[in-house]
Amino acid sequence: MLESESERAPSASATVLSDCPQCDAPLAVLRVIGGRAGSEYWTLRCTRCGGIHLDIVKPSPASRAV
Repeated sequence: MLESESERAPSASATVLSDCPQCDAPLAVLRVIGGRAGSEYWTLRCTRCGGIHLDIVKPSPASRAV
């Protein structure tokens, strides 16, 4: 893992879904893909119902300056 990825993850993960919107079970991160303008596409899977959820995380102003 790159150093910049480990620094960015804690701030971004605060805005990502942590529970399934359908059954309230925890979500597991399957993949994080970089997007336009510093945003990230998080693919998550529910640990109970198996549902797949996509969350788009926009960078915080502090992470853009780094």
